[in-house]
Amino acid sequence: MCSIQEDDIENPIKKDNTKKSKVCMKCGGEAVLITRINDPLCRDCFMVYTTHKFRAAIGKSKIIRDGETVLVGFSGGQASSCLLQLIKDGLSQRAHKKLRFKPSLLFIDEGAAIDMSAEERLDSCQKILQVMAKSGFPCHIRSLEEAMDSSFITTNSSKDSLASTDLPDLDLDEQSQGQRSNNDLNTEQPKSADKPKTNGLPIDKDFKEKCLHYDESEIKLKELLKSLKSVTAKEDLIKSLRYNILIDTARKHSHTKVMTGDCSTRLSVRLLSDISQGKGAHVAMETGFADKRLDDITIVRPIRDFSSKEVTLYNVLNDVESVFIPTLTTKAPQNTSIEHLTESFITGLQADYGSTVMNIMRTGEKLTTEILDSTEQQCIICHAPLDTSTGIASALNAVEFSQKISRKKEDETSPECCGEGDGSCNTKSGRLTKEEALSTMCYGCRLMVKDLSDVNKLPEYIQRDITNRVNRSKMKADIQDYLLADD
Repeated sequence: MCSIQEDDIENPIKKDNTKKSKVCMKCGGEAVLITRINDPLCRDCFMVYTTHKFRAAIGKSKIIRDGETVLVGFSGGQASSCLLQLIKDGLSQRAHKKLRFKPSLLFIDEGAAIDMSAEERLDSCQKILQVMAKSGFPCHIRSLEEAMDSSFITTNSSKDSLASTDLPDLDLDEQSQGQRSNNDLNTEQPKSADKPKTNGLPIDKDFKEKCLHYDESEIKLKELLKSLKSVTAKEDLIKSLRYNILIDTARKHSHTKVMTGDCSTRLSVRLLSDISQGKGAHVAMETGFADKRLDDITIVRPIRDFSSKEVTLYNVLNDVESVFIPTLTTKAPQNTSIEHLTESFITGLQADYGSTVMNIMRTGEKLTTEILDSTEQQCIICHAPLDTSTGIASALNAVEFSQKISRKKEDETSPECCGEGDGSCNTKSGRLTKEEALSTMCYGCRLMVKDLSDVNKLPEYIQRDITNRVNRSKMKADIQDYLLADD
């Protein structure tokens, strides 16, 4: 029997494969950073490396045409700040080959989702405004709770539905001032005597009230988030609302392209977390360079080949200003949500094995998703192709059967009517049922809303779309015998 105790066993020392070279691998000059394990670079070569990677990603795709206006989603974080700086450098006069598109910035305030106070939300908006104003591009600010408003997602794509402003001067044209929408956080140009200053940026005196304009919608959003049991479901809901606000803004301003600052580290986390949540059929759309699930708008990720380390190094070397805004999982334990746990797992592996993120992304590039022409075959929330048309012996049908059995027992114990026989019953009249809502969603979105006690708490634009699709399906079933078969 071995007499060595566990305390006497020494842990093996990991071999350090990093070369201690201080010579740039490109030009032979003095290196100031190491991008990968054995790739020391000087500052100038690193700038050339990152700029070429960004411009090559846009040039190879040939998606963005000359003179096209592009909506850029800006969150104030490291990745979106890096994207904004790359765009500014590409459009500057000193650029070797200037970028040809015209960017417009959009910030979505998500303070209501994390119970930020009015002062905290105002301070965050002011900091974001300052960063966006320095770029000189047209800027917009919208709130996440706008998605809960009854007028959200309208068929009218007029440019006047959202006022556009050049934030450095804070001047609105006369048409925008006369037709300013309640959905916008932009402000009129007040008299010079009425201009208070916050953090050095001139704003009018009711800017704070405009940040908190959506009182009723904010209450609806908080109630909806509270009704979701898991933090994972809340994160997915916020992501879906953010996505739809981006699309809505792009349509109202006639943009056909939307840029987001998703780096490879973030996309690798999303890839694994989506697979673990039953969204494997859509990971090609969620992590690819171009997301073409919609006919009129394409989501573009030009810095998807940048790792989080490269993004941070670029921001540090260029003194890029960023704004930290907390999220649902800020300072939370690792197992708070699936995405947060996956992020901790991948970043831990990346620290020890530098090719982890690259291998995940290369594996994800081999996956494809079929684009369907009919909107009836798309998820009502995420607009991805429905992945619920499976065989009888599939695992999905087995899960649905078990859920139906459990719900049947609950329905037997619940009262059939909430009225008194005088027509006052509101249980089923004009209200969506959970079965109707789930029939229009993909498997991943079904998991998000399955714990909702009442699907009528969903945003009104989702309820309208579900109702329209269910009615069309019923109408098609009624006239099915009179339709000609497709040859």
